[in-house]
Amino acid sequence: MSESPLIDTHVDLPQIIRGLGRRPLDVIPDLATRLPGHVDIPKMREGHLGGAFFTVWAPCADQFLDQPYGKDFLGMSEGLRDSLEVLDIIKNMIKQHPDHMQAAHSSADIRAAFASGKIASLIGIEGTHFLGNSLSTVRLFAEMGVRYLTLTHTCHSSFAASSGGGGYMEPSNHGPGLTDFGQELIPELNRLGVMIDLSHTSDQTMKDSIKLSKAPVVWTHAGARAIQDHPRNVPDDVLKLIGDGPGKNPGIILSVFYPVFIGPTPETANVSRVADHIEHVASIVGRTHVGIASDFDGMYAGVHGLEDASKYPNLIVELLARGWNDTEVYNVMGENLMRVMDEVDKVKVRMKDQLPSSAIWEKRPDLPANWGGPEQADLPLEVRDLVNSRLKHDELIFKDQLGII
Repeated sequence: MSESPLIDTHVDLPQIIRGLGRRPLDVIPDLATRLPGHVDIPKMREGHLGGAFFTVWAPCADQFLDQPYGKDFLGMSEGLRDSLEVLDIIKNMIKQHPDHMQAAHSSADIRAAFASGKIASLIGIEGTHFLGNSLSTVRLFAEMGVRYLTLTHTCHSSFAASSGGGGYMEPSNHGPGLTDFGQELIPELNRLGVMIDLSHTSDQTMKDSIKLSKAPVVWTHAGARAIQDHPRNVPDDVLKLIGDGPGKNPGIILSVFYPVFIGPTPETANVSRVADHIEHVASIVGRTHVGIASDFDGMYAGVHGLEDASKYPNLIVELLARGWNDTEVYNVMGENLMRVMDEVDKVKVRMKDQLPSSAIWEKRPDLPANWGGPEQADLPLEVRDLVNSRLKHDELIFKDQLGII
């Protein structure tokens, strides 16, 4: 572990910091000593963590906050504000602990941080439900350093259908997979060089995304459904779409440590069982398409033997005991992921001359903007005439749709 970086693609530490104090930034200095939960700097150091993706997340407001989004996802919440504040926490974590953490965005950045003895610190977004039904927010998050986007969390969004939280999931009003808007999101993420994370998504969303993406896709924290039958895990028919060879997406599945997803029961889930998931996935996609993703601080507990960020070596020992050679272990630790990152970056370069998608969520009632004030008095006269004409036209169409005229 001193020769090649171990990279965890899903660490929810920022939401813990946000929950520990009314002024979350005041909590960040404590990261150097001890924080309650699964992750702090001493634990990461003890676990020989070489890199981590810290997640930007805000809860599904209809599930966590009793604030319904509505059938067309137009209900407003503070999710976008909250996600920006979480991103601010991540950036300040890195800035305030320069002896231990170093910002990274590419595989080269990860290697540079590792060579300097620091934890490469990257950013992922978990969910699209708090993005305001907008591709503009996706583009701006990409500019701020976000490296992957999970297409859903436990709720559906205007972009895609979710697999839910494990129980019954009410179907989306806009189909079982990607929406029309979501089909615009996939090439936009390819153009931006943002990895497409299919954790939490419905099976159809997975298949739709794989079909559309020009770049490798990722599952930043998932298991194998054949080992533990849970909708959050990846089914074999989807795994068969990933790997080397014609017609396959050269993506990666990174194994989670969440006991409910690992099994056979939450009480008996352990490090050996995590290795079972990795080996099953590898038996289908190949050993160059698997990796490690804890979900630390985003779950009540890790499996036995992987209780917190100090325990990563236990999984490496387990794989070595099963006969994985040094190269294969280095690959699962992080080399496979960095290869995927490089391939995503190559697609970005090839698409650099393409313009941003102009697509909008067609259910939005706020576009074109009507910001001219009373009687549109704040607009130039020529624009005022056009807007007033449009408003009358739109009103007639709306009444016609309602059968009023």
